[in-house]
Amino acid sequence: MEQTQSLLAEAAQTGNTEAFYALLRQNPYILDDIDKIPFVDTPLHISASARFTHFALEILTLKPSFGKKLNPDGFSPLDLALRYQQTNTVKWLVDYDPHLIRVKGKERFTALH
Repeated sequence: MEQTQSLLAEAAQTGNTEAFYALLRQNPYILDDIDKIPFVDTPLHISASARFTHFALEILTLKPSFGKKLNPDGFSPLDLALRYQQTNTVKWLVDYDPHLIRVKGKERFTALH
C-alpha cells in the first residue's frame, strides 16, 4: 500500500492522469483508503500546489471529500493552491465547490481569511 501511495503522490506531483488511472485499476479503493486517514496530503493537496489543475479536478470529481480535508499542517487543498499562487487551480476549485472557501484550517482560518 505504501508503494502505491508513493506512486500516486508522484502522479499527482507530475499531473499524470494516465498513471493515476493505472493505479486506480490496480486498487479501486486507493482513494477511500487515503480518505480514512484524518490528516493527510491527499493527491488533491499535492496537485493543487503543483499547478496541475486538470489532475486536481479529476481527483475532486472522484473524491469530493478531499476538498475539505486538511493535511498534517492544517491546510486544505484550496489553502495550498493560494499559498503557491496557483490562481487557475483556485478558480476551478471554487467554481467546482464554492463551499470550499469556508473550510477552516490552521488557527481556524479560511483560505480567504
